[in-house]
Amino acid sequence: MTRHIPESVSKLKQLSSLDLSSNKLSGAVPRSLASLSFLGFLNLSNNNFSGRIPYTDHMTTFDAPFFAGNIGLCGIPLDVKCPGDDVDPEKGLSTSKSSRSGDTSTDKWFYLSVGLGFAAGILVPYLVIAMKSSWSVAYFDAVEKVVDRILFLWLKYRTRQQRNQRR
Repeated sequence: MTRHIPESVSKLKQLSSLDLSSNKLSGAVPRSLASLSFLGFLNLSNNNFSGRIPYTDHMTTFDAPFFAGNIGLCGIPLDVKCPGDDVDPEKGLSTSKSSRSGDTSTDKWFYLSVGLGFAAGILVPYLVIAMKSSWSVAYFDAVEKVVDRILFLWLKYRTRQQRNQRR
């Protein structure tokens, strides 16, 4: 008797955890698993799955250990390449490596820009204060006006709430 995961598993939209490890399941990993956006934990290790892992959408959040022990599985995130991954016949490029390096390069640029933005947000006010005392006074005056305006609006809101509660 061979058992597999049915494509209809995607109908379980609120599914948050799925551990099917060591169940002697076989066949392909259903593409429909990628549509389960609430799935926070997935373990398909130590079965008899075969074919390419549908590494798209939400499935990209699961690493190799969640698919380990399935001799027939291939593709990202595993180190086992699927047939045809080596060379793209039209371009002569490695498809799996080029898609991986594009993702990591984008991630690196994203984190670099976030870090630089954070550093600039911290350093710019400090440099403004340190350059000239007149700039420091102007900066703190602007900050004080913003804080005063926020407090004024908050107090106005609270006063309206209290009036409405009394009625």
